[in-house]
Amino acid sequence: MAARKPAPPLPMIRTSVLSRLMSSKAWPPLAIEEASVAAANGVVLDVHQVTNAPTIVQLAMYSGLIRDWPKRVCFGPGSIAQLPRLMDELRVQRAMVACGKTVAGGEMLAKIRAVLGARLAGVFDAIAAHTPFECVQHATARFKSLGADTVVSVGGGSAIDCGKGIALLFATRGEFEPYVIDYGSKGMQRASMPAPGLVHIAVPTTAGSASDVLPTAAIRDAKAGRKLLFWDERMVPDATVLDPEMAVYASPELTAATGMTAMARAIECLYSAQRHPISTALALHGARLLRKALPRSIAAPADLEARADCQMAATMSGTASINAMVSVVHAIGHVVGGRYGLQHGISHSILLAPAMRRLLPAIGEDRIYVQEALGARDGRAADVLQEMVEKLPLPRRLRDVGMAQADIPGIATATMADYMMAHAPRPVAHAEIEELLHDAF
Repeated sequence: MAARKPAPPLPMIRTSVLSRLMSSKAWPPLAIEEASVAAANGVVLDVHQVTNAPTIVQLAMYSGLIRDWPKRVCFGPGSIAQLPRLMDELRVQRAMVACGKTVAGGEMLAKIRAVLGARLAGVFDAIAAHTPFECVQHATARFKSLGADTVVSVGGGSAIDCGKGIALLFATRGEFEPYVIDYGSKGMQRASMPAPGLVHIAVPTTAGSASDVLPTAAIRDAKAGRKLLFWDERMVPDATVLDPEMAVYASPELTAATGMTAMARAIECLYSAQRHPISTALALHGARLLRKALPRSIAAPADLEARADCQMAATMSGTASINAMVSVVHAIGHVVGGRYGLQHGISHSILLAPAMRRLLPAIGEDRIYVQEALGARDGRAADVLQEMVEKLPLPRRLRDVGMAQADIPGIATATMADYMMAHAPRPVAHAEIEELLHDAF
């Protein structure tokens, strides 16, 4: 007689899920009592072992919406050669390249020029860090004067966000304000962006912005000392080209900072209040890749495999985070970026480990995912992350990047008004933000 195959395991009720079921009253009291006694004695029950459990409990575990996803993603060494094909697919003919002085002054722009050939209508090469509002205005005027139908943004998050800003101004005839997120006053209420009337293709050249696959953008209003935040599905570039040969020119400092932006997205997504299996899977593997590939990209800039892993990790962490969201570290990053012109990756690298120590306990046994991704043991995920950061060519403290201790209360107040704070794994008070900033100062 053939041996009987064991039955597949039944879904388990974790203690963290049990607490959610209890608080949501999804189970009748007898079922809660029975499962609680078992959990208190270290026993993990399956659904059918709880006598009074309802038939379906999965609805209490996950709920949400997966809406924001990359469009066309072309990847691999030499993939910028696909730009003409992408333009043909998108039925456009005249491209303006939008980039900064670093891209324009080196081999990166030369490669793009050679690939585009007669399709290149012109270049706007004055994009500055943090995408200043005036810069986007000038770039849009240049785009119109060239009679272009395509923006090819080449660079990091600032260049790609400039491409999104061009699309917005082109669509709205110069209006920004109705589309800005003012969470403190209006929550997420804002006008919907009209159809852009142009094509945007992004060519990222750093280790981690992921703006090329996201519906969000940040544009700095230097006069007001703040960042204008946007979120609209029409802001997602129509295509992105992940060519590791375009990333080898990034300096160790830029590679480290942008890579830590991607790492912060992955980790904050893993402890997000809205995390779910798909976001966790993407963020988990993104963090795994970055843990190994980011130090390699810094030590050996021409390592194409490491560069490609960083690009993929950035895409995964971006896709995960926009569908599960990030919180405290990114909210503070918005504020200090607007006030001091501080690159997000620098503030993220300084703040991430202290934030993890405060927030990871709130997700209970799900902490094992963060620990596994970072190769940590015995609850040392934050320590392992801090050890990694200390080996990167980045500032270590907020006082090293121009921030004054007297600014902390104001930064905490502005942080509490950022829309990302709603996605922390537990409520975070103003005093806790101040404490976090003091610890990192």
